[in-house]
Amino acid sequence: MNPVERIVDGELAWMMDRLAASLPAGTLEGITASSPTLRARLEEAEAGLAQARAALLADYGRWRRALDDLENLWALASWRSALAQEAVEQTATLAA
Repeated sequence: MNPVERIVDGELAWMMDRLAASLPAGTLEGITASSPTLRARLEEAEAGLAQARAALLADYGRWRRALDDLENLWALASWRSALAQEAVEQTATLAA
């Protein structure tokens, strides 16, 4: 589990704990019977939250890959710079 996933899951758990502590038993059944529109809105909001979580985790994955790519490119630049410096030093030694 990556750091962003831990944070998001922790926030979700915190919200679920708050809801569990504040909603009386049978609330969902009561809403389903008395207000189907509200139940539908709750389901839409939950689906939207799931989509936002998935998008956030996908974006974090892209972020991590971009960091890795940048680090690898800098390592390659350093390696090539060292090779170029060695070539210059060898040429200078041979010329002397």
